[in-house]
Amino acid sequence: MKIKKGFKTILALSLCFIMGAAFMSCGAKTQVESLSLTPNNINLGVGTVIQFEATGSHSNGVISNVNSSVSWSSSSTSVATVNSSGLVTAVGPGTVTITITASSSVTEHSTLTVTAPGATTYAVGTNPSGIAIDSSQNVWVTNYSSNNVTELNNSGTVMGTYAVGTNPSGIAIDSASNVWVTNYSGNNVTELNSSGTLIGTYGVGTNPSGIVIDPTGFVWVTNYGSGTVTELNTTGGLINTYTVGTGPAGLAIGAVGTSWVTWVANMGNNNVTALYGSGTGYGTFNAGTGPNSVAIDPGDNVWVTNSGGNTITELFNTGVLANTFTPSGINVPYAVRIDTAGSVWIANYGTIASPGTTIMELSPTNGALLNTYTVGNNPSSVAIDSYNNVWAANYGDGTVTVWRGAATGPQFRTYTIGPVWP
Repeated sequence: MKIKKGFKTILALSLCFIMGAAFMSCGAKTQVESLSLTPNNINLGVGTVIQFEATGSHSNGVISNVNSSVSWSSSSTSVATVNSSGLVTAVGPGTVTITITASSSVTEHSTLTVTAPGATTYAVGTNPSGIAIDSSQNVWVTNYSSNNVTELNNSGTVMGTYAVGTNPSGIAIDSASNVWVTNYSGNNVTELNSSGTLIGTYGVGTNPSGIVIDPTGFVWVTNYGSGTVTELNTTGGLINTYTVGTGPAGLAIGAVGTSWVTWVANMGNNNVTALYGSGTGYGTFNAGTGPNSVAIDPGDNVWVTNSGGNTITELFNTGVLANTFTPSGINVPYAVRIDTAGSVWIANYGTIASPGTTIMELSPTNGALLNTYTVGNNPSSVAIDSYNNVWAANYGDGTVTVWRGAATGPQFRTYTIGPVWP
């Protein structure tokens, strides 16, 4: 049947009207009305390469990645360059603005600072073991053989030294800025307020070592000598004690679906145990030899240092092995931390007779060695502050070393309970 031209025009306009409600684009190409660009206000070390992400909000309501359809530019190519897909390379020290522009002349900017990282070392107590950063970016260090905790401001000035229990080891800071310390030989946990005043001392299991605060503010402690994990409430009251593997040491909290799970490294069993927030078992999974410390990356993958085997294990959050890495220069890895860009930071403890003296940065995508930084003797723990400074507690020489500007972003957290850094 032949359709007259006028009727075809009316039919086309009618279809346009009907479809327009769904697509909002009939008769005209959609345009980008606004842009966002991430990351922003970050610090990069010279030579660091990072992928930026451009997101566009279109006139038809669709929000999508527009990396390939915007133009990219750098305000100073001597500081950082950017290619046509948003891959930024830090070239030299300075501050630079990365700009994206859509075809509709809509623009957005991101500022980054490029530094040549430098190190400073500060004296603390004897055998510093654990390290944590509070919401004011002050640095708290447990001194294992001094039976106290040292507080430094971010410039390295000692703010105070506070007595705790016998052989303080692990340390964590809650959303109220209270400081929780495991006392390895005291079989208890000390809680201090932000001024260093004692709040309380709470009994746990034998040889408490690692400590972490969960999303509800409850405190989880590994008891190395008794093969258990103790859960305390926000005031130090005992909630429960759970049996895990032999020699539990480090622990971390990550997400599995809509639940959170506490991952525990069991040095004596060469595995990690995972517990739901209720304490019920999620599973037990193989790691390497002598797993010591655990951290969670932005993709909810689990990274484990294997001090007995000189390897780093990456597990999916299902517990399935993703990769095992043996980066050049690894030397009895004791601690692992991850920054917000996903870079993995390792402390190489070595031995007392032959101390390790480095921390290393590994790629989040393939575990490749990105950088190695010299610190003091026997680095046992690492923390990263909001200024992207990386702090290491040097057990063997009574110091902490900070590499200023070495990290791409601050220490990654898998949950938010307040302005606090683990």
